[in-house]
Amino acid sequence: MTALVVDASVWVSAADAADKLSAASRTFLRTVMRQRDPIALPAIARLEVACALSRRLRDARQGRDLADRLLLSPLITEIDLGSLLGTALTVGTESFLRAGDAFYAAVATDEDGLIISWDEELLRRANAVTPSAWLSEHGKA
Repeated sequence: MTALVVDASVWVSAADAADKLSAASRTFLRTVMRQRDPIALPAIARLEVACALSRRLRDARQGRDLADRLLLSPLITEIDLGSLLGTALTVGTESFLRAGDAFYAAVATDEDGLIISWDEELLRRANAVTPSAWLSEHGKA
């Protein structure tokens, strides 16, 4: 089974009901959890989600706590950044990605995974798909 590499944009959107993509993100995550699809994340994902939520909420503790709750599932495997550096350097520079995004691309490469994201650069440069596109192909009723 292909691991899903769920970008921080999806987690943050799911957590923020005011985000225009929140409903689609929540539906995606509920479906993934119900189907028990494995998720692989670079360890930086927790930091990205916590920082983004803290900024949106203007509350550091709430952002950290919410990120911890979101990423609590036993279906999630967090991959150490040190083990990803070589691959991240290669795929990041070859695809002209931002450093943080290069770690998601590295996980997808190393784990033979599929990146799920709302981020336009990951969609264009790293063969990512949106949660909605994934659901239309893989979501079971």
